[in-house]
Amino acid sequence: MIRTHGLENIRQSGLLPICAIFIVVVAVNAWLQPGFFSFDVFQSNLASFTPLVLASMAQAVVVLAGGIDMSIGMSITLGTVVMAATMGDSPGSIALGIALSIAAIVAVGALNGWTVGYLRLPAIISTFAVSAICYGASLLIMPQPGGYVPSVFYETYQSTILYVLPVSLVVIAAALLVWGYVQKRKIYRYIYAVGGDESAAYANGISTRKVKLAAFLIACVLIALTSLVVISQTSTGDANIGRSYTLNTIAAVVIGGISLQGGKGSVFGAVLGAFIIGFISNIIFFANLSSFYQDLIKGLIIILALTLSLLPALRKKAFA
Repeated sequence: MIRTHGLENIRQSGLLPICAIFIVVVAVNAWLQPGFFSFDVFQSNLASFTPLVLASMAQAVVVLAGGIDMSIGMSITLGTVVMAATMGDSPGSIALGIALSIAAIVAVGALNGWTVGYLRLPAIISTFAVSAICYGASLLIMPQPGGYVPSVFYETYQSTILYVLPVSLVVIAAALLVWGYVQKRKIYRYIYAVGGDESAAYANGISTRKVKLAAFLIACVLIALTSLVVISQTSTGDANIGRSYTLNTIAAVVIGGISLQGGKGSVFGAVLGAFIIGFISNIIFFANLSSFYQDLIKGLIIILALTLSLLPALRKKAFA
């Protein structure tokens, strides 16, 4: 009875098709990747997927509010470049680098929220313009890949807590706790209300401008975490390092069952979508396929996910 009730909750949330796809890609990975269920492989996969998971959560928050953030990739880049350009080995320089990185990312989020929420510019255009600004700023700070990243970043990220808990898992848990905190606040309901029907939300006294700004600022917390993880992985600053994240986060959001029109879906779905994309990359690698197939397979998965998510609505229309 409990199992049936749990399955019904998953079905009603729209996550059932995504869960099915997730199980399939995990099964294929287990077949192709040697030692898939070993702790070392688990830790390695988790460490590789974590940046996309965090960035996809950030994109999900904005999309749920009825927007889209085309600047996520370059915002991550700007955060990493600022850290690589300012950090040294001393605790003070590390703290300063992180603080300046967070400030830069928040400034980008505030600019996005202002242009989309207050100036009412189309999100896809204004955030794309902000992305170009971030890229230019990153090139200005670091024209060539380089900078300095203390070894403590890489060593900490690749380590475990008490030999059993990967740090990457702790980072994802921290991000989910941030979203869990948001879920207990009014802004959570407002995000869904504005994303679902902005006019109705405004008619009910909700400040749609403030909600959109808040969505971008909440996303900044997750983007800042992403930047810390990315620089821990790469140990360098590079103005092109975040290019792939923007489209991959949108793909993860779509695969995760979140409506691009806003107001429908869950951040957890975006997390599953990010893991699915990560496992697809693994499948391509271990199957010795060309990397050119990755976008093709990703596109087919997105179409499949969209089709499965639309089936309930199509059935209702058929029997109406």
